[in-house]
Amino acid sequence: MLQNEFEERTKLSITAYEFNGINALYMACGDGIDKDVFCKLYMSFEGRLELLHMIEREHQRMKDALDEHKLLLKEANEIRSEAADAMLEIEQGLLDGGTVEHTTREVFAAELLDRKAWWLVGPKEVVLRKIKIGMTLTEKDLNYITENLK
Repeated sequence: MLQNEFEERTKLSITAYEFNGINALYMACGDGIDKDVFCKLYMSFEGRLELLHMIEREHQRMKDALDEHKLLLKEANEIRSEAADAMLEIEQGLLDGGTVEHTTREVFAAELLDRKAWWLVGPKEVVLRKIKIGMTLTEKDLNYITENLK
């Protein structure tokens, strides 16, 4: 809502500073409030109390939505982490097949899995996870360690 819209609806003359506070109140009520309804409520004490209740409800709705998004983000991070672990385990299985010589296909698949794991959780996590499960570190892993221990 613009200051002149508020002033037209309420017949009040206010400063820009005052309008900033009023507009913050209006915005805090959420998308569901009509400008005319807001102005009418603003003009009475009881109406201002109703506006505060609207803000409380909007705050709770937004808090609930934020909590839900945090939970979804946590679940997504867990899935991403588990996927990276699975990729490293498969990579290790490909390279630890008991033979010294690996086929081009095995090496390519292992490198692809390694790149995907780096993309999912980052180089630091990949190197730490490889060390934790006892995998042989690649030249790329060793370069990462060397560059980051300076």
